[in-house]
Amino acid sequence: MFRILIPVDFEASTFKACEYALKLAAAAPGAEILLLHCFKDYLASPWEVPEEEDKEKLTPTEKVTEQVINRNEREEHRKLEGLRQELQSKAGSQQVHLKTSFAEGSPEDVIPEEIRRFRPELVVMGTEGEGGLTRSIFGTVTTKVAEDVQVPVLTVPQHSRGHRIKRVLYASDYDEKDSAAIRTLQQLLQPFNPHILCLHIATGAAAQEEREKLAHLQAKLERDIHTDNVRFLLLEGQDVTQDLQHFVEKEQVDLLAVTTHKRSLLAGFFNPSLTKKLMLTADIPLLVFHSKD
Repeated sequence: MFRILIPVDFEASTFKACEYALKLAAAAPGAEILLLHCFKDYLASPWEVPEEEDKEKLTPTEKVTEQVINRNEREEHRKLEGLRQELQSKAGSQQVHLKTSFAEGSPEDVIPEEIRRFRPELVVMGTEGEGGLTRSIFGTVTTKVAEDVQVPVLTVPQHSRGHRIKRVLYASDYDEKDSAAIRTLQQLLQPFNPHILCLHIATGAAAQEEREKLAHLQAKLERDIHTDNVRFLLLEGQDVTQDLQHFVEKEQVDLLAVTTHKRSLLAGFFNPSLTKKLMLTADIPLLVFHSKD
C-alpha cells in the first residue's frame, strides 16, 4: 500500500499540497493518505490543563483559560475532519483512503515521530509565498524533517502553476545516490509516465571535465536502471540561478527533484539560496531525497 503523510495547518498552502497528494494517490489504487495536524495552544503553556478532580480548585481566570483551550482544540478537530471529508469527496470513486491524526506538540517533534509510526513512502508539505517559504523550507520545521528522516519530502508552493507531471528535472551533483533517487522517481511517478531530465550545471573552465563526469554518470545509470525516459544534460553558464530558471521555463519543468546531504540541507550543487529563488520564481514543487553521508 502506498502511504502519503501530509502535515496540515489549514492555511491555503495546505489545500494545494492536499490536492497534489490526492493526484498522486489516485494513481495508486488502495493508497492511504494520513492528514496530520499538530496542535499546540500557546495559551496553555506553561499552564497545564488540570485533571477533572482539580477543576473545582481553579480560579475564575484559570477556568476561562481552560474553556478557551478546550474550545480551540475542538475547533481544530472540526477543521481536520472537515478537510478529510472534503478530500474524500474529491477522491470520488477512486480507491484512496483518507485518515486523520491529531497530535499535541510542536510540528518539528510530532512529524518525525508520526513518520516512524505511519511509515509513509512520501511526505507532502505545503509552502507559502516568500515569507512562508523562507520559514518552512529553510526554517525550523521542514529543515528538521528533511534532515532527520529518510523519507522523500515533496514541498508544494501555494501558487504552484498546476498538477501536471509530465516533465521532471532531477538535479545531479554526481552523488552516488543518483541511481536510487531516479529509480524512486520512476516508481513514484510511473502512472504519469513523465520525461525525466537529469541535469548538472557546470560553470567556469571545468566544463570539459564536467561533461566527462556526466558521461560517466549516464553510463553508470544505464547499467543500473531503465533510462528510456531519461535524458542527460549539462547546462553551462556563469549565473547558475538565472540559467537554471531559464532552463525550467524553456523545458516547461513541472517538478524539481534534488538529493540532499544530512551534513547540510541542499548543500553543494543546490544551495539554499539557489533553491529558494527557483521555487519563488518558477512556482514548481520540489521533491527532496536524502543521501546518508
